[in-house]
Amino acid sequence: MKPILLLGVLLLLCVPTIAQKNFTWAFETTAYSRVSDFTRNLAIAAQGRLKGYIDTTGKVHISPKFNVIDGFSEDRAAAGYHQADNSSSTVGFINRSGQFVIAPQFENTGFFQEGLVNVKSGGLWGFLNNGGRLVLPCQYEYAEMFVQGLALVQVNGKYGFINPEGRFLIPAEYDGASSFSEGLASVKAGKKYGYINPDGRFVISPNFDAAYSFKEGLAKVEINGQLGFINPQGEMVIPPQFDFAFNFNDGLAAVRQNDLWGFIDQQGNFVIAPQYQAAHSFSEELACVKKGEKWGYVWTDGSEAIPPYFDEARDFKCELAYARVGTKKGFIRYVAPLEKELTLDRPQAAPEEVTRRAIGEGQRITVTKPNFVIKVYDHKRIDGDIISLNYNGKWVLKQFELTAEAHEIPIVFDRGLSDNYLLFYAKNLGREPPNTAAIVISDGTSTQKVILNADLSKCDIIYFDLKEN
Repeated sequence: MKPILLLGVLLLLCVPTIAQKNFTWAFETTAYSRVSDFTRNLAIAAQGRLKGYIDTTGKVHISPKFNVIDGFSEDRAAAGYHQADNSSSTVGFINRSGQFVIAPQFENTGFFQEGLVNVKSGGLWGFLNNGGRLVLPCQYEYAEMFVQGLALVQVNGKYGFINPEGRFLIPAEYDGASSFSEGLASVKAGKKYGYINPDGRFVISPNFDAAYSFKEGLAKVEINGQLGFINPQGEMVIPPQFDFAFNFNDGLAAVRQNDLWGFIDQQGNFVIAPQYQAAHSFSEELACVKKGEKWGYVWTDGSEAIPPYFDEARDFKCELAYARVGTKKGFIRYVAPLEKELTLDRPQAAPEEVTRRAIGEGQRITVTKPNFVIKVYDHKRIDGDIISLNYNGKWVLKQFELTAEAHEIPIVFDRGLSDNYLLFYAKNLGREPPNTAAIVISDGTSTQKVILNADLSKCDIIYFDLKEN
């Protein structure tokens, strides 16, 4: 084989290896035909026509047994069944154990919010409380969830807003509308859109061809087929110039210009130049982007978090993102480089998903109560040791300089994890390596002391077991 050809083959072989250093497969989902993104630590998983839920470890939370299912909100989730001829559905609400708390009886539903949920019966919408009582009869042509005490409804083809008693606080007189967001709602008067406040007064005149909800202080508006952004005073902060745009998330918005996607800041400056075939909004500080035929992830500064590697990829939710490579599909976790490890919380992540450093064998400690306290201080000589502590994926102490005085941290045992742990992470070696700390664990019944040691390449760890008396 010629040297140049051999070099090319080696480079191609290295691409997956480079990408895979930045993520791990949390679990595969080949047993399911479809899965949703995670919401409140649960994802919908379908096997054929039946749907259930899996948790963030991939374990079945509620086995697939429903034809219709939605995400949980206020500890209720819509669930139900298709009719035999598949022409319609009957939907009720289940609790987190999968038991019906409101029997299937509705054609369609929304999400519980502010103690009420919009439900459809007989072709019309009404509102139900979390006890299952219909507090507002099904009489509206359309209805959305309550937001800050106001719900968007449609009557006789016009839109207005009601309070939880069903009284119109803003008359149904608009040709279109969206729910309130950040104190303002877009409404259509004639052929143009503007914004009203909760008193129903126009605060931004209807001058736009389309207007969307405010997010992070800015709203997307359309004029002559181009999109820009306004502030709550109606000032055009970013002039219309984009073919397509998403709302701001994490201070940036994904926009398309000349068929390529990039990201702008709230002043309209390109922070990440248009270069992608497709892009999603930032979610949990990472954005899913498509370069060529592959999907990867970038940071808010444009640097690659995970190089383009996946045939399919979605946003990170609850620290997990759905991805597919060939026939392999499932959820991935991002593995941050060392310089970013301390900036990310990854609730319920395994220790090896928190850091790239090696992890020692550690010690196991048994506590007798789910709520306990740990105290940390420098062991023996005070020599400038700086440490961080991670409990079950979340940094509970960051770059803290140890002294002789104990620093106290309350801890709650997570019964949903197979291993609860405290990861000891060294920022430096102090004046007398290695970095050493004393950890005292008190559960109200007993007190135990552990000495932990770490350096810049290896962490120490404590595993906790709960044995209640």
